[in-house]
Amino acid sequence: MIFTFNSERSPIIDSKKLQEYFKDSLNKCNKEIIVCSAFIKLSGIKWFFENIKNKNVNCRVISRWDREDLLKKVSDIEVYEFCKEKGWKFEIIENLHAKFYLMDKTDLISGSLNLTAKGMGLVPISNKEFGFYFKALEEDLTNIKVFLEDAIEINDKIYEEYKKYVEENKNFVVQKFPELPNVIKNLKQKKLQKIWLNDFLFTEPQHFLDNFNKENEDINHDKKLFDIYDNENLTEQVKSKFRNLDIYKWFINKIKNKDENFFYYGELSALIHNSLFDDPKPFRKDIKTLQTVFFNYIDFLKLEEFKIERPNHSQKITYIG
Repeated sequence: MIFTFNSERSPIIDSKKLQEYFKDSLNKCNKEIIVCSAFIKLSGIKWFFENIKNKNVNCRVISRWDREDLLKKVSDIEVYEFCKEKGWKFEIIENLHAKFYLMDKTDLISGSLNLTAKGMGLVPISNKEFGFYFKALEEDLTNIKVFLEDAIEINDKIYEEYKKYVEENKNFVVQKFPELPNVIKNLKQKKLQKIWLNDFLFTEPQHFLDNFNKENEDINHDKKLFDIYDNENLTEQVKSKFRNLDIYKWFINKIKNKDENFFYYGELSALIHNSLFDDPKPFRKDIKTLQTVFFNYIDFLKLEEFKIERPNHSQKITYIG
């Protein structure tokens, strides 16, 4: 079933700007909050709580909690304990995909952002999200009431069953997906003129290999980029998949079209900064961290198309074909 909001809304705004609306609404909220988010991480809900001025406000938290969400840790099971500690009601809705936040039946925020650190733009490397700020109408409140009729409240007994399930299956490994045909892959290729922070790998190569089976947001991010879900011949898989990464293709395009076919470290940092489509742009130090990881993969995998040198203490990478 599809529900719509009929209120006058703000322009489309990204998660960073939406933070200002959240903080303002949470600061003046006195009675009731409804949080509805498919994914909820502990970091996200703690940030939410910290910005509520009246800590005695009633709060109702609704999430999805599919088994895949919990086993892949896109939602944290510990959120229930946090809500219980604050006296908040925690509920779940099967197949939930909606994300909205209602404060005192007046301020309504909705969009693509889940209540996670990356969804809310709380960390330098965040998701690309946008949403709207509304003044809720009676029709909106009616739709929300009907929508939440499917919510199931979680109690300690149900929570312990979930917790037991997650513990018993903590070593579960996601099955590898079959490769897409090349025709489809080519349709999805970018024009390589813009890049996003999420196009970069987040973990150092040896750390990724050593911790492949551990549940970690950065490891999971890199698994998804590589499209690798099993550790069979892992180093060879990484070497093969590395050249399929958008950031690799972007870099190859830039260095091959440069007259000298080389970049100094600082020169490339500036180019990356200017090419990023993220808004706001990250700090240069964050860019340099990701650039270093990228260089370390090239060195670790011993990619023969590049030569890395350090003339006069400045790192230089050359494309040699």
